Amino acid sequence: MAPANAYFHSAGERVLADGKTIPPGQHEEFSDYIAAASFIHSADSWAYLGRALHAVLQGDVHGAVHLCYYAELRAAVSLLSTEGIYIGNRCTLALTNAGAVEVSGAGTHVAAWMVLDSWARSARARDLIGKILRPIGAPLHEWANNMGSGIQPVIEGLLNDIAFDLSTFSEDRNRRNHVSYQPTRVEPDDLSADESARIVDDVWTLLEPESRGTFPVLDRLLLRHLAVGVFAPTHEVVGADGMPTGLTDWTDWAAWLDSVAPGGAERDPYFASIRAKPNDATRDGSLEAAFTRNQGAPTTYVREMILRTTLLARLSTGACVELLDDSGLAADDVSTWVFGLGEARALWADDVPDPMVDLWADAQVAKEELEVASKTSHHALIKGMREYLAVLGQAERVAAWSFAS
Repeated sequence: MAPANAYFHSAGERVLADGKTIPPGQHEEFSDYIAAASFIHSADSWAYLGRALHAVLQGDVHGAVHLCYYAELRAAVSLLSTEGIYIGNRCTLALTNAGAVEVSGAGTHVAAWMVLDSWARSARARDLIGKILRPIGAPLHEWANNMGSGIQPVIEGLLNDIAFDLSTFSEDRNRRNHVSYQPTRVEPDDLSADESARIVDDVWTLLEPESRGTFPVLDRLLLRHLAVGVFAPTHEVVGADGMPTGLTDWTDWAAWLDSVAPGGAERDPYFASIRAKPNDATRDGSLEAAFTRNQGAPTTYVREMILRTTLLARLSTGACVELLDDSGLAADDVSTWVFGLGEARALWADDVPDPMVDLWADAQVAKEELEVASKTSHHALIKGMREYLAVLGQAERVAAWSFAS
């Protein structure tokens, strides 16, 4: 986006000054602004998530919930921006061929979740998610079409399972309000150092890349969850009384999975693993908490909130990469911005990583240090992590290796 763009400085104020509309002559400039903003919101989402992870490691659960909510919000705004939807202060606009149309006058937080809830039910959402999730190298829509049910019920099932709805995000906002404005230690509520470490380890396990813009571990785990969700309801064990027992008959699982897999999937070790054993808590546990909904004190829900945010941030990042590819641009076109982000956030010492995905190496070492660090207390954990503690709080690394090559 050029500095001469009318929305380069204080876009929100400019929109309000123009009466919550976009003058016809500035439609292209506003489109450029929204497109650029989608990448920045995505990176900011990862940054907030990283700070939430850092807070978890330091034993600050309330701070983690506060930061996680803003990571969630920024990911939502990023995702909607890639779809041409501007979320502003009491002004939400949708770009159309005829110009910008106001779709809500609600505040930023209310509007973001309301519009996201509506978007998630649309054909555009199904098409986009079906393209950007690529388990075992094939887009999700290929797997879904082979399952016979098509992409619609598969995507709807995924979004429902991760509580991707207005009520959940509104609840997360209420949780943010509670931890941000109420005294935090009237009734102490703390995670153990071991519990904190497991949350952070699970998130970084999900983030391991294969190449620019890929999330192979996360996408594979989502595939297993979706496949089981499609197979199990039609293969229930029936009791002697003719009534369903709530158990699944896995007899035909391997043959069914073979029939829905795109070519080449059989060579993937994870595919072979879920083919042999569809449910394995040790293998799949890093993601499963994202599909739960707990009530109570922050320690009961911080894990699921962080994992749900990780999924939403993954979707927003994938949408940004898809937008870049669809526009005919390439990673080099955003590299200068990524370089500036990396230097400002101390993601590297001197030379820019080449390829950018090499940023994962630091995270991998930090993850290994986390696994062996003492967890007798948060103090022992922090002291044992040394400089690697900072790395595990730099989740904007994901934006850097996803957007630049």
